[in-house]
Amino acid sequence: MSYQLCSRVDDTFGPYADSCRGGFDFTLLFEESILSILPLCLLLVVVPFRIVYLVRRTIKIALIALWANQAATRSRTTIPSTVVALVGFLALGVLSYVEHQRTVRPSQLIELYLLFSLLFDAARVRTLWLQGYNDDPAVVSTLALVFKFMLLVVEAQKKHKSLRTKWECQSPEATSGLFGRTLFLWLNRLFRKGYGNSLSVEELLPLDKQLMSNYLYDKLQQPWANVAKKSPRSLLMLFFKRLKWRLLAAVPPRLGLIGFKFCQPFLIERAISFNRQPVTQSSTNQGYGLIGAYFIVYCGIAVTMGQYQHLTYRSITMARGGLISMMFAKIAFVKSNAADPASSLTLMSADIERITTGWQTMHEVWANVIEVAIAIFLLERQLGAACAIPLGVAIGES
Repeated sequence: MSYQLCSRVDDTFGPYADSCRGGFDFTLLFEESILSILPLCLLLVVVPFRIVYLVRRTIKIALIALWANQAATRSRTTIPSTVVALVGFLALGVLSYVEHQRTVRPSQLIELYLLFSLLFDAARVRTLWLQGYNDDPAVVSTLALVFKFMLLVVEAQKKHKSLRTKWECQSPEATSGLFGRTLFLWLNRLFRKGYGNSLSVEELLPLDKQLMSNYLYDKLQQPWANVAKKSPRSLLMLFFKRLKWRLLAAVPPRLGLIGFKFCQPFLIERAISFNRQPVTQSSTNQGYGLIGAYFIVYCGIAVTMGQYQHLTYRSITMARGGLISMMFAKIAFVKSNAADPASSLTLMSADIERITTGWQTMHEVWANVIEVAIAIFLLERQLGAACAIPLGVAIGES
């Protein structure tokens, strides 16, 4: 397609660039508004601070100057996108400084933003190079992409060596950043040590503060003592109230797991239709896109499943630790002839085990309802009214 026509296409929302650049690209306006301005606006809402990041500022100011040049072909959102990016990185600098001063782990917000914006910026840089008539902005944008990648690497580094004395005994999980916690990299040192030697209790990793019995006792015992009228469900409601954020932490990865699971039938359907197409440049590009989609979906399933299980069992461990510590404190003040020792032992073993076993599937209750609803909807698209048959069979079997 001609230069004039492609420049007009790039100034539309798209999102597809039609036959420009092989027909496998977004329009420049879409990339700048959705993949650049939108993430930065979200960042500015969360981080209302400003600071000068010298290297990033220089590159972004250079981009503004290049895009402002009348010889550069741009869309309506090009200059606003670059200006918002500059302001966003000023705010990012302050957040990075405050996070370094006030937390023991790398900033997960910064890592998350840099990771996704790196992928979005890569798509935009590809567009600039494929255009063929915006070489100077393409070079500067590539340099900005490299610096952003270097910034992500630096932000992801642990800072246990720079922690103050009272924070040096933190667990590796507590000092790990987004990548370390998502991929469980903080366990590698323990695995390496246990691979060649038998581990003793002293060699295990230090326990996270929020999993310690004294922390859980302080968090739960006083609110329980303040409950004026205790009913059979009072303790359960207290645990839900005091640990609500720990319990709700597993909801986002469980929702993500639902989404990635139901992406699989769409991928399979698209792969089957793709296999019937003749081999052309357009179909080759679509094939690369399918490879990327499969990679994202199956990596997403692995990550969300791991995080969902980890956060669920973490909340279970907190509940069990709190219950046992409260019972031991109660037993310490009970007279020897006031309770049956066998009953207390049963309460601390079998009963707590039943409670924790039940909690393992507490998120499956609402998640399975959503999955069944989506599955019936997808079956209805393919089978029509016949989709009610498997639903009836399932209800009848239950």
